[in-house]
Amino acid sequence: MQNQLAVERYFQHTPPAAVDELLKFRDTHPLRQTTVRGVRWSYLVAGRGPVTLLILPGLLGFGEMSFQHIQAFENDYRVVAPDYPFEITTMRELVDGLAALLDAEGIERVHVLGGSYGGMVAQWLVRRYPQRVESLVLSHTGGPKVDRAAANRRVITLLRLLPMSVIRFMLKGATRKSLKDAPEQIPFWEAYSNEMIARLSKADLIGRYQAATDFDASSAFTPDDLADWPGRILILEGDNDPIAEAPARAALKALHPQASAHTFHGSGHVASIAKLAEYVSVIKRFLNEE
Repeated sequence: MQNQLAVERYFQHTPPAAVDELLKFRDTHPLRQTTVRGVRWSYLVAGRGPVTLLILPGLLGFGEMSFQHIQAFENDYRVVAPDYPFEITTMRELVDGLAALLDAEGIERVHVLGGSYGGMVAQWLVRRYPQRVESLVLSHTGGPKVDRAAANRRVITLLRLLPMSVIRFMLKGATRKSLKDAPEQIPFWEAYSNEMIARLSKADLIGRYQAATDFDASSAFTPDDLADWPGRILILEGDNDPIAEAPARAALKALHPQASAHTFHGSGHVASIAKLAEYVSVIKRFLNEE
């Protein structure tokens, strides 16, 4: 019933095949839940492979939004994709919760794919729990920026003041703008993003921004942090990314001098959507080189 209501409200003018793919995914990939220190975590688990891939979502914080990537990897890997609980407001709490979630699933070590906001979480995870990370894929993201913390604090103040209807309108506009580099995928992904934005509460969004602020304000990363860590790093970037711009991309590489890199051309911040086949292929090749 919930899926039918979603179709009627958000997906009336989208390609039926894409909607059918999403609905089939929902039917076959139910959310799991566990409680960590009084905080409820929801997450997806797929596949039965001997190796686990942890996919960390972006700012909206829903693991399901990586459903195409989960499907691409679940035949070869066990895949875990969490939602971010709104109660968590620091990076330490976030990665400690992820570690506890993995414990609940009996998973000791993972390959990690973190895109955009998820890339910030991934950088914290590998530094706090290096023994649990086999390899790291940082996609369309950047390292800490102290001056951005002040800007995000102002955003948090604004979020507290604005009605949620206005916040959702702004998020939809930002989503529409980011999708301009994926023109063929706009009808479905705009509709799907609108559905996910409707699920967000103000507390969800404020929690995400508080954790992002903490990332910038408290992360004293250096290029030597991972010198003794035996894992490998792949940086994925877009040559015209308006969010992870050229200086941020250069800084991320300088912070991870051992990393290899792959550049996607003309797909902005959404290569994972606009160039899905290439995106998955590059990551699989990297993981298979282990």
